[in-house]
Amino acid sequence: MKTLVYVPRMFTRDEFQKLVMRIPDDFDSTRDEFWKYVSDRLRVIASKIRWVYTDSDTHKEEASKVGASTIVAGLVTTGVKVQAAVNPIHAAEAEAWREMAGTSPSQVVREMYDESVDEIGRHVVDIVDQTLEDGEMGVLFLNPLLKISFPEKLRVIRLFPFDPQDYLTRHRVMLTQGHST
Repeated sequence: MKTLVYVPRMFTRDEFQKLVMRIPDDFDSTRDEFWKYVSDRLRVIASKIRWVYTDSDTHKEEASKVGASTIVAGLVTTGVKVQAAVNPIHAAEAEAWREMAGTSPSQVVREMYDESVDEIGRHVVDIVDQTLEDGEMGVLFLNPLLKISFPEKLRVIRLFPFDPQDYLTRHRVMLTQGHST
C-alpha cells in the first residue's frame, strides 16, 4: 500500500495578511510551533520517505528557521525526490475564484471555485499515484485552503498540531467581533 503523509502548510505572513488584513501578535510563535511539531514528527520517519510533493507556494515561504521549504531541503539531502504536485495554472485559477468569491459572492462563483479545487485535487492524486510505488511513503505539503479527497487505496496520515485554516478562522471571527489579536 502507498502511504502519504499529508501536511497542510501553515500560512506565510503574506498569505495570512492577505486573508485577514492583520497579523495576530502570536503569529510568529504559532507558525514556529506548527513547523517544529511537523519537523520533529517527520524526522522520526525520514528514512522511510521517498517522495516529497509540494504546492506552488512551498518555496515562497519567508526566511525562517522552520517551514516546509526548510524541511524539504533537509529531506533532499537524504535522497528524497521532490515533485511539484499542484499545477500552478490550476492554483492561480482557484485563487482567482476564491478572491472573486470574497468580493462578489454568488453560487456560480462558489461552484467555479469548488470545481477548481476539485481539479487540483485530482491532479495531486494523479501525481502521487504515478510516482509513489507500492510500499513507499511520500509527504505532501499543501496550501491549507485546498481540501483534497484521497482515494481509499492510499493510506493517508494527517500530520499537523492544528489545522492552519482553523487558526485563520479564529482570527477572522475575533476581528469581526472587535477583539484584538
